[in-house]
Amino acid sequence: MKTNKRLLFIIDILFLAALFWVVRYWHSRHFGLYEDDLTILPNNFTRSFSSLISYIYFYISHMYGHSRPLSDSFIFLFSWLGWRTVGLWGPYIVGYLITAINISLFYWLMRRVTTNRPFALLTGLGYVLYSADTTQAFLTHSLGLQPSTVLILLALHSYLSNKRILAYGLAFIVLFSYETPFLLFVAAPLLKKTWNKALLKEILWHVVVVIGMLGVIYFLRASFSEDRVIDLGLKDMIMTPILHVLEGPIVSLGTFAYRPYQTIRALDPEIGLAIVVSFAVILWIISRLSVTAQVSARVIWRAIKDPFSRRALPEEIKTLGRVLIIGIIMLAAAYPLTFTVRAYAISGRETRAHFAGAAGAALLVASFALILILVTNGTNWRKLVNILISLELACMVGYGFVIQRDYVMAWQYQREFWTELMPLIPDAREGTVILVDPAALHDTRQIDANTWNLPRVLGQLYIFPEEEKNIPVVHRLRAGWQNLLVKGDGRFMISTSTLSSVIKTSSEYDSHNIILIQAEKGHLVRRMEIELNGLDFQLKPSSEPVLPFLPHGNLFPLLITEP
Repeated sequence: MKTNKRLLFIIDILFLAALFWVVRYWHSRHFGLYEDDLTILPNNFTRSFSSLISYIYFYISHMYGHSRPLSDSFIFLFSWLGWRTVGLWGPYIVGYLITAINISLFYWLMRRVTTNRPFALLTGLGYVLYSADTTQAFLTHSLGLQPSTVLILLALHSYLSNKRILAYGLAFIVLFSYETPFLLFVAAPLLKKTWNKALLKEILWHVVVVIGMLGVIYFLRASFSEDRVIDLGLKDMIMTPILHVLEGPIVSLGTFAYRPYQTIRALDPEIGLAIVVSFAVILWIISRLSVTAQVSARVIWRAIKDPFSRRALPEEIKTLGRVLIIGIIMLAAAYPLTFTVRAYAISGRETRAHFAGAAGAALLVASFALILILVTNGTNWRKLVNILISLELACMVGYGFVIQRDYVMAWQYQREFWTELMPLIPDAREGTVILVDPAALHDTRQIDANTWNLPRVLGQLYIFPEEEKNIPVVHRLRAGWQNLLVKGDGRFMISTSTLSSVIKTSSEYDSHNIILIQAEKGHLVRRMEIELNGLDFQLKPSSEPVLPFLPHGNLFPLLITEP
C-alpha cells in the first residue's frame, strides 16, 4: 500500500511539472532576453568559473543588489550554468527546474498538511496554473525570485518537522534574496494538524520572531543606506502594506475569473488545441479523484454560524476549514512587502507583485473546488462540477500560451529592430544620441520589447574603446515627444519627460548630435531634419562609418540577424 501511495505521489509531481512546462515553457526555445535580463546576463555568460565565483563573493560581501545580494547572485550562477550547458535556452531550462522544485515542495507540503490526495492535487493544479503573476519564465525572475520560494517552502517543511532552528535560518536567508515570500512563513504553526490552546502561544512567539527578523533586516539595510529603505517614509511604511493587502488578494483571486475571458479573446488554433487537450486530461483526472465524503451546503452553512455544529462535520470538512484559514493568511501575507510595485497590476513585469500569492491563492481556489465536489458528490451534479472545474483550468492552460506568445513576439521584435537599425546608424560615435519614435516600435502586453532598457543594448552589441566615456546611446521617446523635445534655446532635452529610459539624468544636446529614427511604410528610416515648435532642425549628417569596424559584443550574435 505504501508503495502505491509513493508511486501516486511521484506520478502527481511528474504530471504537475510536465503541465507547468507546457503552460510556461512550451515555446521557450524561442524566448530571449528582456528588460533586466539585458543588463544582468550577457556579460555574465562570458565569465570564467573562477571569475564568476569571485564576482558573486564580492557582490554578497558588499551587500549589493538593494542589500539583498543573493537574488542577483542566484541569477549570475544559474544563468552561467545554463548558458554553458545549452546556450540561451539553458537558463530557461534551469529556471524551469527551479520552479519545478517549488511545485514538488508545495505539493508535498499539501500532502503533509492534509494527507488528502484530491485536495493536494487540486492545490497543485491551482499553483501551476496561477496567472496573476505572468513572469514565471522571465529569466530575472525564474533565476532570481523563485529560489526565494524554494527557501521558504523548505523552511515550512522544516518547521513542520520540528526543526525550528533550521526553519528560522532558511526563512531569514530569504530576506537576503527576494523578500516578498518571507511572510508566508507566518503561517508555519498553522500547518500542524492539531489546533489547540498550546498552538496559540506558539503562534504568538512565532510572530514575534518573524517581526524581529524583519526589524534586523530593516536596520541592516538602513546601515547600508539602501534607497528603498531610507527613502520610505513612516506613512508609506504603514499605509502601503495595508493597501496592498486589501488590493492584492482581490486581484490574485480575480484573475482565475478574468484570465479565461482573456484566453477566449486571444483564441487561435494553438490556444484552442491546448484548451481541448488539457480539458480532456484534467477532466479524466478529476473524475477519478477518490472523494468519499459527502455533505450538504446547508450543513456547511450551519457549521459556519454555529461552532457546536462543527464537531459533527466529517474530518475531511474540518481539514478543509483549516486550510481555508491557512490560505487566507498566506494570500494576505504575500503583499505587505511589495513596496515597489502596484498590487493591482494584471499585465507585464509588474505582476511580480503577485509572485508570492501563488500558494495562498492555490489553497483557496482548491478549497472552493473541493467544496463543490463534496456538496455534489453522489449526485448527477458532480459531473457538471467536474466539467466546470476542468474547463476553468483548461482555459488557464490556454492563457499560458497567450503569455508565451508575447515572449516569443517580444524577442522577435527586438531582433528585428536592432538588425534593421544598425545599417541606419553606422556613423554613431562618441556623444551621439539615437532617438526612436515609439510609433516605430512594436509592444507586447506581458513583457517589454525595446522600451526603458534600450540605452544598455548598443554598448553590448559592440566593444567601444575604453577611453570613450560617452558612447552612443539609443533611447525610446515618450508619446507626445514632439512638444517637449526642444527647449527655448533650440537645444534638445534628453530627460525623463521626453524618454522612456532607464537613464534618469537630464542632458542637453545640439541637434547635430541627434539621430532620429521613425517608421515609414513599415520600415525604420533615419531623418536628416525635422520641424519642431515651428522651427527646422538639421540633425546629425551621415559621416564615415564607425560601428562596423568595432569588435562585436556579447549581444551581437543574439540580436543581430545576419543576412
